[in-house]
Amino acid sequence: MSELINQIVEKTGIPAEQAQQVLGVVAGFIKQKFPQFGGQIDSVLGTSGDASDKNTGSNILGDLGSKLGF
Repeated sequence: MSELINQIVEKTGIPAEQAQQVLGVVAGFIKQKFPQFGGQIDSVLGTSGDASDKNTGSNILGDLGSKLGF
């Protein structure tokens, strides 16, 4: 996951902490749309997949989704 965070930081110029949050939101979104791949997503991205990550990601995703009309 750190490799992907570094790429996000390099390409966007946002701080690493924000890049990590973005990655968490994206992972949560993909897991919501494709729950059957949740384990593989956690494995590839190095996310833990525990309840606290899901809750944080879903809250952020929910806020973002509502703003975007999802």
